Amino acid sequence: MTTAPQPAIPNTRRSSELRQQEIIEIVLVLAAERGVEAITTTSIAERLGLTQGAVFRHFPNKEAIWTAVLFWLTGNMAEIFERRPGVPPLREIERIFNGYMDFITAYPAMPRLIFSDTFHHAYPDLHCSVRDLVAGCEMRLQDLIGEAAALGDITPGREEAAAKLLLTTIQGIAFQSAILGLVLDPRREGQQLFTLWKSALQADRPTKPVAPDDDCVCNHQVGRPTGAELTRMRLENCPNS
Repeated sequence: MTTAPQPAIPNTRRSSELRQQEIIEIVLVLAAERGVEAITTTSIAERLGLTQGAVFRHFPNKEAIWTAVLFWLTGNMAEIFERRPGVPPLREIERIFNGYMDFITAYPAMPRLIFSDTFHHAYPDLHCSVRDLVAGCEMRLQDLIGEAAALGDITPGREEAAAKLLLTTIQGIAFQSAILGLVLDPRREGQQLFTLWKSALQADRPTKPVAPDDDCVCNHQVGRPTGAELTRMRLENCPNS
């Protein structure tokens, strides 16, 4: 994963590729400090110790800067979500989840970019790219959840909903951490939610089906009363019964 950006860079002659990377890093710093909408080419140039003209020599316009930032983000997300061979799917999902939490901590600008109006209204192409990025992450999670279900590790049949719930959990932690400041340790607080998510998927694994006219629930587990049994107990305890 790309190393954390530094807040200031000396004004020296650099190769075009290196200077572009420095501009991207400064944009990430400024986005974390001020928010995406407050970033201008003037603020980028000032932080780098350059003129605006020097910035535009490396990027023709502001949209090109944002496109490069999104390309950087996509590369890092691809690294986090890359499938590790030989790792059980549930363990792989947890690794991805923790990797995302660590990425949020290292780059608090990331959630600001994903949720920014700049990416979703000012530049339609960027909106499409962000949408495809999020959809791709969800599909990767869904595939892993399907693998876990096939192995009997979790309840099958809810792969799409489970993937969406987990990704929504990640996005919620990102929003509360980077934007609202309500989550101070994404890894620690996220782990509690991940454990809850996993437990929910493992709690009601299917058992032998029952006839449709039987007065019980299909996912009844040994030791737990069915809906009919709970109703019968309530009736038995009713004073007027």
